[in-house]
Amino acid sequence: MTNLSLEEAKTKVKSLRNQLNKWADAYYAKDAPVVEDATYDKSYQELEKLEAQFPELVSSDSITQRVGGEIKSNFSKVEHEVPMLSMGDVFSKTELKEFDERIQKAVGHRVAYNAELKIDGLSLSLEYEDGRLVRASTRGNGSVGEDVTANARFIKDIPQTLPEPLTIEVRGECYMGKESFAKLNTERDAEGKQVFANPRNAAAGSLRQLDAKVTKKRDLSTFIYTWVNPPEQITGQHQAIKAMDKLGFHTNQTGHRFESMDEVFKFIDEYTEKRDSLSYGIDGIVLKVDDLSLQNKLGNTVKVPRWEIAYKFPPEEQETIVRDILWTVGRTGVVTPTAIMDPVQLAGTTVSRAVLHNEDLLKAKDIRIGDTVKLHKAGDIIPEISEVVLSKRPADSVPYEIPTKCPSCGSELVHLKGEVALRCVNPMCPAQVEERITHFASRQAMDIRGLGPKIVKQLIDKGFVKDVADLYHLTPDELGQLDHFKEKSIENLLTSINNSKENSVELLLFGLGIDHVGAKAARLIAQKYKDLEKIMDLTVPELTTIDTIGETIAESMVAYFAQPQARKLIQELMDSGVNIGYLGNDVSEVEDNFFKDKTVVLTGKLADFTRSEFTEKLRALGAKVTGSVSKKTDYLIYGDDAGSKLTKAQDLAIPLLTEQEAIAQMEK
Repeated sequence: MTNLSLEEAKTKVKSLRNQLNKWADAYYAKDAPVVEDATYDKSYQELEKLEAQFPELVSSDSITQRVGGEIKSNFSKVEHEVPMLSMGDVFSKTELKEFDERIQKAVGHRVAYNAELKIDGLSLSLEYEDGRLVRASTRGNGSVGEDVTANARFIKDIPQTLPEPLTIEVRGECYMGKESFAKLNTERDAEGKQVFANPRNAAAGSLRQLDAKVTKKRDLSTFIYTWVNPPEQITGQHQAIKAMDKLGFHTNQTGHRFESMDEVFKFIDEYTEKRDSLSYGIDGIVLKVDDLSLQNKLGNTVKVPRWEIAYKFPPEEQETIVRDILWTVGRTGVVTPTAIMDPVQLAGTTVSRAVLHNEDLLKAKDIRIGDTVKLHKAGDIIPEISEVVLSKRPADSVPYEIPTKCPSCGSELVHLKGEVALRCVNPMCPAQVEERITHFASRQAMDIRGLGPKIVKQLIDKGFVKDVADLYHLTPDELGQLDHFKEKSIENLLTSINNSKENSVELLLFGLGIDHVGAKAARLIAQKYKDLEKIMDLTVPELTTIDTIGETIAESMVAYFAQPQARKLIQELMDSGVNIGYLGNDVSEVEDNFFKDKTVVLTGKLADFTRSEFTEKLRALGAKVTGSVSKKTDYLIYGDDAGSKLTKAQDLAIPLLTEQEAIAQMEK
């Protein structure tokens, strides 16, 4: 209880509502949160307490009385026949006990609960008519959502047809896995685009794309956990999840039905420990009365069901001090700031650096050298500064001055149109050249063993190479001038460089470092068009005829090969004897074998091959190698220390092969 007068409370309530509305708009409508969840939750709780103490101040437009955010988009609107409500939150086991006591008092006896992981994603409704998906929609404001059917058709684990001709609605969470989240942010950072704050906003921003091709590339997944108005034979929440799983929906199999709160608390403790090892983000545990008839009896408030509650994990944060801000130049010229801090332990690892992404973020958070900051891991994976502890800011602190010159070559830094990043546009910038050559030599590209970043730096510093073509003209005398390079090292590196001339062209295409052109896109383009001389003259319409190759990739390819210096580089590589033809097989031409047309996932530490070598061997046999386990996976091949992928495959009854068993099948 507060000691505020009614007038003071009225002023405070107005202030909190205005602040929360702004934060909610950034979170729900723009998919770009401006504060951490814990900060939002604290203010929201304060508003709830004030409204409880002064009920005359409660109004229908208060954020406590509505679900989600205002609908501000170009999507068609969908009216939910059964409202998609929000969930109440608690932040301690004591509050969970109080929830259980309220339930028991309301129904007159103890109840069983289904405990489920709270997925960090975006609520999604899927509607089927006669077994066919007809509509997918977001929660929106609870009553009206957005029609995202076209985009949902590109999410691999959403069934387009059911094994039975059912007319049903199911609901769940659309999410982005940690690996995909980290990869997407890395790509956006390199392209000078705003990064996503967390997996939930990455999923929301990806699902709510007006161009469905963008959604297709974003690697989204779902967990379905609600059957709206299920058939009479389904009487419990746990049973409903099992039934939806049998219909082909992707459900989370970690949930359990518990008879006591002690069991619930053990489950919470278990996943508080396990959350960092999961392949997807969770921010709490959801507790639902398992008996569906009791759910109906308990009903809902205007905003939340009375029969479920979300226990939210406390934010894992550490305070540390920023000692420096380091600016680095990537191979595309994007200049990125990184905070260098006193080391702290966070989510099981020692952290001393946090990428600040761009000038705008640095200014918005007003991070200065000498500041004490709060550090957490976005999506439980990426170190991120959440805020500055202003009460601990040194008295002589001054705002950080953003550099205007490239830290590598001294050229003026610029903002290209539509970008938030600073960029060095000098094509001969040593840092960019170094990054491009290192990328060219990397294992996924030309695989030049022994040519790591330190060797590349020495070669550039000594003037022996200025672009990737110069690698093929290095001499033993030049390599002999490098630190710790003796006869054997020289021979090995020259052999590796010479061997790379025989690579299939997709490795060269990827190695060129063309914006947006990853290893998969390079392989698909090479498979179809076979020869680099032909690929260089392709148009955007020709490239986009390839499945998964969108306009962004196509336009980037065409723009790259339109540059005279790019054509000159390719000619120099050809003159040096570098292969420019596709050496792989089309799947249609591969002879029948155990792995042809099978979807395979690799996990764990392999003994006889690197992950990339094994992947290429499988692809040569016509297999499709993916990074995540789903019901569409035909085989999981595992080595030592296999983790969550093995567990998931076992849960889904996916056939398992050891590395040696897989090799034996390859050799048949």
